[in-house]
Amino acid sequence: MVAARTMKTITASADVARSAQEVFALVSDAARLPLWQPSVDQAALEPPGQPSVGARGYEVRRVQGKPRTFHWEITEYEPNTVFSVRGTDGPVRAHARIACAAIDGGSATQVDYRLGFEGHGIGKVFAVLARRGARKEVPASLALLKQHLERSANPSDSSR
Repeated sequence: MVAARTMKTITASADVARSAQEVFALVSDAARLPLWQPSVDQAALEPPGQPSVGARGYEVRRVQGKPRTFHWEITEYEPNTVFSVRGTDGPVRAHARIACAAIDGGSATQVDYRLGFEGHGIGKVFAVLARRGARKEVPASLALLKQHLERSANPSDSSR
């Protein structure tokens, strides 16, 4: 029997004045990850296509000012509801889960974001540093997600 690993998880939530379909379409589109996660320069599914459980992708993220490529796999995909990925390589592997729930009669969405890190070898030390940075980055990313979606929802907003 293998002992279950416990992972310290960073969590944050935000209410977004857009439908769950609109929010989910953005958070589950790897190519649009840089819109709401400022440390991500590029991301994509490999090969491009519709997200689904088992699909793989990558992101190029700035870590301590340097670009690093991380590969991941979609582990949960329920349209308009849940999107989860887990890192598949490197000494520190992220496990991210975003859940969307309609509120206010469907005109808004509660977004719950959970992020944990699994360290392998020397990555156990680096996972501590990754968690420390993520404590600030996760709420900031949700704030950008909210800002981006709500700004684009306003037809009179000319700053798009």
